[in-house]
Amino acid sequence: MTPTTRTTAAVAALMLGLASSAATAQSAPPISGGTSGGVAGAGVSASTYGSGTTDGSSLGVTGGGAATAEGGEARTDSRARLNRRLAMQRSTATARTDDEIARSRTRTMVRNGEEVRSRTTSMYRDRDGGPPVRESTCSRSTEAGTVVTDCRGPY
Repeated sequence: MTPTTRTTAAVAALMLGLASSAATAQSAPPISGGTSGGVAGAGVSASTYGSGTTDGSSLGVTGGGAATAEGGEARTDSRARLNRRLAMQRSTATARTDDEIARSRTRTMVRNGEEVRSRTTSMYRDRDGGPPVRESTCSRSTEAGTVVTDCRGPY
């Protein structure tokens, strides 16, 4: 009997902010948005999240994930990068056993003063030979508001 491997992590929730030079006396109203999602089976689960915000003079992005596998392997990863105009963040979580696999990915992009876009895709597959179960959520936030879709069409 193999020992139960269980890994749960809120991976590298990374909050980054840049303040640009105060060239304008007024800053725009804040724009915030993000997505999250996950899947679970009998012995595996994986979930990720990502969010961002901007007001024209600063921007920030955060994200992370969690994965659990009973008697298998679980991994998570989160990375971010930014400059004065753009912040990007990516999180992945994967859980695998001999019979199941669950994976979730989130990518969030913030354009300073313009928009916050985020996409989360999740997949679960059981080794019974059937097709994988997939879920997707996309969001786009601007000054006009937030639109959330299933990623199948323009938004």
